[in-house]
Amino acid sequence: MAISLRTRRILWVTAGGRCSICRTLLVTEGTETDDPSVFGEEAHIVSAAPDGPRHGPLPSHDVYDNLILLCSKHHKQVDDQVGHYTVDLLKQIKRDHEERVRSRDEPGPVRLVHDPKYPIPKALTLCITGTQLWNNMEGVRAFYPSWPDGLSEEQHDLIASFLDDLRDWMDVTSFEHSYKAGRDAAKHLGEHVKALAGHGLLIGVMQRHTLLTGGIKADPWPWLVLDVELQPVRLARLADENGTPLFPDSEYELWDWEPPPPPRRQPTPRSSRELPQTRPASRIAQV
Repeated sequence: MAISLRTRRILWVTAGGRCSICRTLLVTEGTETDDPSVFGEEAHIVSAAPDGPRHGPLPSHDVYDNLILLCSKHHKQVDDQVGHYTVDLLKQIKRDHEERVRSRDEPGPVRLVHDPKYPIPKALTLCITGTQLWNNMEGVRAFYPSWPDGLSEEQHDLIASFLDDLRDWMDVTSFEHSYKAGRDAAKHLGEHVKALAGHGLLIGVMQRHTLLTGGIKADPWPWLVLDVELQPVRLARLADENGTPLFPDSEYELWDWEPPPPPRRQPTPRSSRELPQTRPASRIAQV
């Protein structure tokens, strides 16, 4: 009894047209004069021949459950190395391979997971200029903002305006990759940094390397994200790159301050030297 056409079709479809061991696509590209070449082979797990590899009695040896799709190289290998490639092992290889094929065709939930190739930062980097902030946005695909409770309405309005502009500039530069666009973004974001500092808010950022998994894409996709945290100066703590505080909490009491009143409108823009300076902002390198 030979393998039926229906059984062959089921085997090739469930294996995705690939070798169950090396996952090689079992067809070559065609040429200008010839059709593509198929080099896949329908291998028997249990041989019907008395002297065949893994011989054993079965009602029929040419059924789907007793066949595994392999390339010609691995077909020879599994038949030559029967001590290693047992019946149970080949059936497990077949099940695992067909499960992989099914999972590629059925999109799973999309998730962001930590990329193990990169350590997770333990401290936020303080951004006191628009250029610093925009440099940290390089290559970022998404950002995640956060801020504490208990802020004033004016502070909330400044945060909302800042985050809207940050998102807009990300969209603009995703289409226009130019030095001028980056300069314009840094300049406009710098105005937000000044306005937030003038109302007692600092901006700390942290890049995180993640992998986008699931969906229709089989392999994880690198996905750089940025945590953007806004904190009142009173809650900021100077720390090293490992997140270890550099000063005991008692010393921060010397840094207590009240935010200055909003500056009066001037007929001409004030220079950076005239901006209100705060003692903590000049000393904190990381938040």
